[in-house]
Formats: sequence, structure tokens, C-alpha cells
Amino acid sequence: MKRIQIVILLILITFSVSFSSKVIVDQRGEEVVLKDDIQRIVTLPMPAPALLFALDKSGEKIVGMHPSSMTAVKDSILSQMAPAMLQANTGFVKSGFETNVEEVLKLNPDVILQWCDKGEKIIEPLDRTGIPVIGLKYGSQEDLEVWLTIFGELLDEQEQAAKFIEFHRKAIEDFEAQTTNIPNEEKPKILYLPYGSQLYTTGKGTYNDFYFGLTGANNVASDIEGWKIVTMEQIMLWNPDIIYVGNFSDEMPEDFITNSFESQDWSTINAIKEKAIYKVPLGVYRWDPPSQESPLMWKWLLKKQHPELADYDMKVVTGDFYEEFYDYTLSEEQLSEIFYEVE
Repeated sequence: MKRIQIVILLILITFSVSFSSKVIVDQRGEEVVLKDDIQRIVTLPMPAPALLFALDKSGEKIVGMHPSSMTAVKDSILSQMAPAMLQANTGFVKSGFETNVEEVLKLNPDVILQWCDKGEKIIEPLDRTGIPVIGLKYGSQEDLEVWLTIFGELLDEQEQAAKFIEFHRKAIEDFEAQTTNIPNEEKPKILYLPYGSQLYTTGKGTYNDFYFGLTGANNVASDIEGWKIVTMEQIMLWNPDIIYVGNFSDEMPEDFITNSFESQDWSTINAIKEKAIYKVPLGVYRWDPPSQESPLMWKWLLKKQHPELADYDMKVVTGDFYEEFYDYTLSEEQLSEIFYEVE
């Protein structure tokens, strides 16, 4: 009789463990039921793999990611810090953020992360699989904090997520205290080119516009809504003092300084004349969009825009951050790679 009771108890325990779950509310407001022990994650939003790595410091649970995310992993030091991420599958993405559902199913994911603000066409087919889908939105500071909170719950790394959120909030307070009283005439005019010579730029309502204001600069495109392609003639009229070339392009500042692009003449732009054109650093992820490393981007921007307010060495600041948040010591060569100082 006692043996039967023990067997029944073991069955009940196994049953309970098998069906233990947690509920996460995604950015659609949907309650997503997940098993407690998440082991296999497929993610479409491009910054997500690096953000997941930031919380569990491994990224080993990511079995599928967007090809652009993989490009960032390969190009960055993340390939050295978390080589297991290089094994993630990217072949399930058809175009943009649409997926081949059959290929997704082959990855046997416990959860799928997908954009929920880019139309039902990309998320609804995944919902129909019965696999839990967490919908995510891009891209304000508030959205970033929601991502950190959701990912912290997903990976049971709530403490690490809270640490990042507190770090970001404190950084915003510090920057506001430093830059709020800078006279407008002392704020440099900046132009951000995320895709280089394709002449996309970002205006009102974008994360980039937020942090240019935060770091004491005037975004020349601030009257434009969202992401737009502009003309060379418009850029000449804006005549920015500083240009930032983003990490969604392989192009480098020297390409602009040497006028390497057909039908584009950069020689009359103040930023080019003064060689005040810079490549945005590439850490664990691109520093242009919102990420766990955004405060490093802000510090780098302040150093370029108001060096008198930035009495620090960006390599030291970055090294300290990696020690504190990733338990990882960057070599001098790796620091140089982040800031594109290695040929």
C-alpha cells in the first residue's frame, strides 16, 4: 500500500512539474501562457538576441533569429562572448519579418518573439501554430523597459533586468541635468544616416531623435515624422555640423569624406569639411537602436557633441560596463573593434 502511495505521489509531482507554467502579458496586451523552464527561443525582432544575452549572459537558448540579428552577432564581439549564438537558425525568415511556418516548427521552440506593430500578416500565422507568441513593439525608451521586463520574466532573470532598467533611468536623469540648460545656439546640428548613402534619416518620434535631444544636439530632421529618405539637396540646406553613420550600413566616414558615392557631393557640408563624421560603435549589438547598451551610446554622443562635459575615456567606461553587467573583461583589441579603430 505504501509503495502505491509513493508511486501516485511521484506521478502527481511529475504531472505538476510538466504542466507548471507562467503568464506574461505582451505588448499587444495578450496573456501568453508559457512553461516555466524555457529552453528554446525563436526571435524575429533584430535587437532581441543581444538583449536576451544581456540577461542570461549566454544566449544558448536562442535556436532561431532574424538574419540581420545574425549579421550583428557575426560582426560584433558577441560572436566571441557567446559563440553558441552562431549556431542559431536563420533560414525560417522568408522576407522582411515574414516566416516559413513549417521551418519554424522544425525548430521546436518553446516561445516565439515577433513584432506586433507591423501588421497581422507576420504574427497571425505564428499565433495559429499554438506555440506561445510574444508580441513586441519598437522603439521608445518605455518599450525598451517593457522588453527588459518581459525577457527577465521569460528567462527568470528579473533581477538582472531590473538592474538594467535602473541603470538606464539613472543615466537619463544625469544627462538631463547636464544638458537641459545648454543654449540652443551651442547645440550642434546633427544628421543621422542609419543606412549610409541610402540617405534614410530619422526624425520626430524616433528613438534617435530622443537621444540626440538628451545629449544636447539638434537633429536637423526633427521636423520629419519617423524614418524617411531625404535628398542630397535637403542635406545641403540642413548643412549639419556632425554626421553619424549607422551600423545598418557597411559604409565608413572615409567613404563620405572622399566623395565615393555617385551623384552625391558631400564636399560642401560642414561636417565633412571638419571631418566631424563618425561611425556609430558596435558593441554586443548596434548602438543606434534601443538596447541594453544605449547609455553607452549617449555617453559617446556627449563626448562628440560637448567634449567639455565628457571628462571620461569611452574605452574605460565601456570596459567597466561589460565587467559589471556581463562579467566579461574586454581586451584592448576588442575595445578597438567596438569603436572601429582596427583596420
